[in-house]
Amino acid sequence: MMNSVAIKKPIVVDNLDIHVVNSCNLRCQGCNHLANYGYGGLFTEKELVDWIKPWKPRLAFKRISLLGGEPLLNPYLKNICIAYRRLFPSEETKLRITTNGILIKKCPWLKELIQEYNIHIQVSLHVLNGKTKYPKLIKQVTQGLRLIEKWAGETPKPVEYRWSSTVDSKEKLNFQVFYDGAGDNIKPFKHDNIVESKKHCTCETLQLYKQHLYKCSPLAYLEEALMKIGIKDDPDWRPFLNYIPLTPDCSDDDLKRFMDNQPKPEWTCRMCPPYSNVILSKKRKIFE
Repeated sequence: MMNSVAIKKPIVVDNLDIHVVNSCNLRCQGCNHLANYGYGGLFTEKELVDWIKPWKPRLAFKRISLLGGEPLLNPYLKNICIAYRRLFPSEETKLRITTNGILIKKCPWLKELIQEYNIHIQVSLHVLNGKTKYPKLIKQVTQGLRLIEKWAGETPKPVEYRWSSTVDSKEKLNFQVFYDGAGDNIKPFKHDNIVESKKHCTCETLQLYKQHLYKCSPLAYLEEALMKIGIKDDPDWRPFLNYIPLTPDCSDDDLKRFMDNQPKPEWTCRMCPPYSNVILSKKRKIFE
């Protein structure tokens, strides 16, 4: 059977998030990737390449963000980045590592990724802006940021280089907490005002996880986090655990429909609050 909507050229995707590892060396309160719940998962170069290869002919990624968890915890990250750069040339795709910066000094190979492969580094300054200040961690992040800024400054930019700065840092990290409660006593909000939920959403980026495409990070990582804390069988979470991601064997019709709907309010938005439920950076615990 032929698809009624033939995709003649790849659909453009502004940003794709990919977990290279699920674990993190912080436990930030309200993390919208649920890394504060400590569910495991460390992925190899082969796994990460196998995840994305089926989508490459059908989707054109303007930016791919490799994150977690804390991506620098993955010992295969250098090879993953090189493999992804070979798949996605720098003139087509901005390839970015998003890190909390704590481990930068222990990863001297970042210099090669920055200078030879045009890999961008974004440092999320959780440590500098959290409720409780940890001097040792602040020193590690500050020194790491200076180091990668130095490496970036020494990098000759090729003519085709058209992306933003090689190194940047993000200070405003106010999380919209998508669940009600805390610890192992969390619940979805379950309401009908999905338009308002979408207005307050801070988890809008498409996720690729184990070859499947997910509308957002909570849907992608929810099941493993709930399993970790022993509440996967809570009936309140069941509708959202029944969410079906998009698989690589989907039709062109299904892919177009999914991508058209991805930025719009959908039934899954019932899980999240229809109002501001933000934890400000300066009030957030980084070891919940």
